[in-house]
Amino acid sequence: MDGAHLASRLDHAFLKVGSQTDVAALRQAVEDTLAFGFRSLCLPPVLAGTVRRHYPEVRVSAVVSYPLGMDTLAAKVFVVQELIEQGVEEVDIVYDLFALVNGNRRKLGEESTRLGKLTREARVFHKAIIETPVLSEEQIRVACEVLLDSPVDCVKTSTGYGREATSLDHVRLLRKLLGARKQIKAAGGIRTFYDMRAMLDAGADIIGTSNSVAIIEEMQALHSS
Repeated sequence: MDGAHLASRLDHAFLKVGSQTDVAALRQAVEDTLAFGFRSLCLPPVLAGTVRRHYPEVRVSAVVSYPLGMDTLAAKVFVVQELIEQGVEEVDIVYDLFALVNGNRRKLGEESTRLGKLTREARVFHKAIIETPVLSEEQIRVACEVLLDSPVDCVKTSTGYGREATSLDHVRLLRKLLGARKQIKAAGGIRTFYDMRAMLDAGADIIGTSNSVAIIEEMQALHSS
């Protein structure tokens, strides 16, 4: 796998907030996304519209209800509608973690159907984040059964926020349960080239990480040595 193909599988995350999260850092993230050819730049809603407006050549994915997914469905609908109006191409929506942990099929079904119809009508790529690191195998199975019959395009493992890393077993289980009907995005604790390759080999289609540049540079260094 060459660098360009590898980069095209990476959603470059710019979600951490700290003293260094300034305009210059955001601009660097945009420049890195363009220079390396990353699949998308993953941003909070407050930045997504601005980047989409000033850098229309960048594919933007916005994370909704980050990090716990426990906003009301009406609140999530409002944010998604606003992002659609701003021209954002993708949304990574954190699903109701309380419903996921409790296997509440009705609530998960309502959330995935309503949000899924909204994004499908707008032709916005929809990733449902289910937080596999805090779920049991049975809870993951229930979530996948609900999402399989929904208008959701992709199931994402985790936000990575304050969680244990996504495991290869999580990705393998998702692939087994989802088959080829949904894409899988692995995120959470993916920091190296070898981490990324292992996740892709386990069945992931997309990789989410804030270490995108380091991963590509590591791969280039390995291939040149």
